[in-house]
Amino acid sequence: MISRRTAAKTGTIPRRSRSIDRSTQWAVFEPNGERLWVAIRGAVSDFLFNEWRSGALPGGAPEEAYFVRCDRSTMTQHDLDNGRLTCEIGVAVLEPAEFVIFRISQKTADARSQSDPSSVRRGEP
Repeated sequence: MISRRTAAKTGTIPRRSRSIDRSTQWAVFEPNGERLWVAIRGAVSDFLFNEWRSGALPGGAPEEAYFVRCDRSTMTQHDLDNGRLTCEIGVAVLEPAEFVIFRISQKTADARSQSDPSSVRRGEP
């Protein structure tokens, strides 16, 4: 049986995920590349650092409380070609260094729309 404390802590994952998702939607205006990945890692890390510092995440150091990955290891070439940014986030909720891992994805300025005529290759006349 899960204790109330455990249920309350694990219930914060969807809230954090939604908060991070909303706070990174500005990526839609940026090209998908190293500069964007650094900015996203920084924004998400800052948010989680504040959560850790306030006592919402366990651990004696930030590395025990969370991790953020947003680089070539979290995206395929297909993702990059289609303007999809993916960030992998691990958050300790009950014990330090025991992470619940979730991913958020955002479209970037490089995203191709199916309805956008400029994204369709036209044949030679």
